[in-house]
Amino acid sequence: FETLQQLGPHLVYPGMYGLLLLSALGMPLPQGLTLAAAGYLISKEMMSPVPAAVVGILGVLTGDQFVYSLGKHFGPKIVAHRWFSHVLSPKRYQWIRGRFGRHGSKMVFFARFVSGLRGPVFIAAGVLEMPHGRFLLYDHAGALLNVPLFILAGYVVGPHLELALLHLEHAWRVAFALLGLILAYFALRALARRKLGLDGSAAEKR
Repeated sequence: FETLQQLGPHLVYPGMYGLLLLSALGMPLPQGLTLAAAGYLISKEMMSPVPAAVVGILGVLTGDQFVYSLGKHFGPKIVAHRWFSHVLSPKRYQWIRGRFGRHGSKMVFFARFVSGLRGPVFIAAGVLEMPHGRFLLYDHAGALLNVPLFILAGYVVGPHLELALLHLEHAWRVAFALLGLILAYFALRALARRKLGLDGSAAEKR
């Protein structure tokens, strides 16, 4: 929140885009946190909903396209590369490849809702030479759901959390709002995991 606030009204949108892109490139800052921060700033009238959503979607899509391009450019040899093997190990690549054979392009859509799986799946999509237009279509569809959800979380919970810290009697409102958003997120996550066939044995393979 403070990082985006300090950028000021003229740089807050480029700053949001930059943080999302850096996150996709490996910066230890979850994209969801940046999106939630944007939602909070919307509640403070420091950002507008539509531009924030557009910049958020463009930011995550740009990062995804870069990751996909790495896989497409380097091909299967990226799996053994020391810089990328911790993200897409040979075992994980074989597992993802099997899921692509089973679910096809939908793998890209559902991977957006499973933390820790997006990067490996998007790299694998490039390695497996998934058509760029198809990748963009499914990635865009996932982002259209994922990005507004996190922005909404920041918009709804942020101000109430701030009040709750000052006035503990409002904590129940935060709890109910947060619970609703958590249920919505995990419902999408559970659907994605079920569609991808993620279970205990699959998790061990990863």
